[in-house]
Amino acid sequence: MSGSCSIKIKNVWIADGSGAPLRKGEVLVGDGRILALEPGASGGAAAERILEFRGAVLAPGFIDAHGHSDLSLPAAPEAFSKVSQGVTCEIAGNCGLSAFPLTSRNREHLEELYANYSFPLTWDTLAGYRARVAECAPAMDMELLAGHNTLRAAAAGYEKETLSPGELREMLRLADETLEQGALGFSFGLLYVPGKFAPESEVTALMRVAAKRDKICTVHLRSEGDRLLESLEEMILCAREAGLKKLHVSHFKTAGAANFSKLDRAIEMIREARERGIRVTCDRYPYTRSMTQLSVILPGKWADLDDSAIGKRLQAPEARLRLAEEIRNGRSAGYWDTVTLVSTAAPAYQSQQGLPLSSCGPDPALAVTELLAADAAGTTAAFSGMSKENLKRILALPFTVAGSDGNALPADERFGRAHPRAFGTLPRFLKQLLESGVSPEEAVRRATGLTAEIFGLKERGLVRTGAMADLVIFDPDELEAPEDFRSPATPASGSLCTLKAGRTVFSR
Repeated sequence: MSGSCSIKIKNVWIADGSGAPLRKGEVLVGDGRILALEPGASGGAAAERILEFRGAVLAPGFIDAHGHSDLSLPAAPEAFSKVSQGVTCEIAGNCGLSAFPLTSRNREHLEELYANYSFPLTWDTLAGYRARVAECAPAMDMELLAGHNTLRAAAAGYEKETLSPGELREMLRLADETLEQGALGFSFGLLYVPGKFAPESEVTALMRVAAKRDKICTVHLRSEGDRLLESLEEMILCAREAGLKKLHVSHFKTAGAANFSKLDRAIEMIREARERGIRVTCDRYPYTRSMTQLSVILPGKWADLDDSAIGKRLQAPEARLRLAEEIRNGRSAGYWDTVTLVSTAAPAYQSQQGLPLSSCGPDPALAVTELLAADAAGTTAAFSGMSKENLKRILALPFTVAGSDGNALPADERFGRAHPRAFGTLPRFLKQLLESGVSPEEAVRRATGLTAEIFGLKERGLVRTGAMADLVIFDPDELEAPEDFRSPATPASGSLCTLKAGRTVFSR
């Protein structure tokens, strides 16, 4: 990262993040702020550096509305996968999972979950976590949500399905404390243990804590497929009962061909909620394959276990054989072509990373149990089953912003492999909007100003005098991001230079 100095950026088209028309101009940056803009911005002052980009677009640093860099950023503060796209800020703590608060009930589990980053979890609170991250001087910023799953586990652990009144009160106390310390709001991950156990009354109670401070709640719905509409209705009803005004749907999608037709009704439900005073928004990555822990495919009671418990139970060979039989009986032979092994620490399957599970030997179901026995917490998979047409429609919604659902990663693969979205979401998002006829200024707004508005970020998202000098210069004609699971760390193209608080953190 280069040192801070005064910089004049010349001959650029300014997309200021508000949606205002592009205008030709120049920008003067100093002391981490935008000092002046428009033609002749320097006012006669001599800048220490001149950056000239003929015909490129200058925009606010992109804001990734949905990331999971909670531990990867302090472990690799260069954040190459993000800053090479032009991202200068990420909303982290998503899908119910945050790195705080930590107690004796959840610390060991989270240490195991984040073990591959080799970054000790030495804090207890959001304040302590934030201070520890700051010590690492990361190349991008994170704004933080407090995860419901982490809060719940801090109060009651991961195995308890029903909270006692005292445990519920403790969870809500911890939740309010995180808001006091600066959390943007709360995230729900209702597909995962232990959030999946939460009844509507518990969800509503946590939303009330957010509503009292006019904060946002984001949600990974209980179902994004067969029960998409029921899951969306549940969250809207909980928000209405809680008096919550800001509800954000994470990675909005229709999963599975049988559910593609549900998009019309889902959009209608969101619009109805917005008309009734709940500002429902969403984020989306511009890919049709999702990614999460491989363990989400497990059947029956196995689905109610956290990854730590799954890994321990599968150390017994007979347990692997029994589970493989359950999996085999519940999946068609063709299913294994639709699931790609993204990353694992399991030694026997290193060469299969980036390939369909159908390539993992003659019995993919047994391979799943071996992968989870070796690395339940770290084995991830990508799942096909989303509609390209629905993706275009979701991206076209005026309340959809860009969210990668990915980590900030180094240029190498020392933390394992990732979905290509970790390196390509923002350029791909902008390219798809531009190709669909969205104006450059509106495309930029959906990656900057609108995201800042949704999450209440006061210092970000706009190019204006006095604002933080978080900027990206990009060539809209060169935006490209490959989708290659065998080489997922391939950088996107199009971003020419990224500045964080006036410092150059990436240049091409």
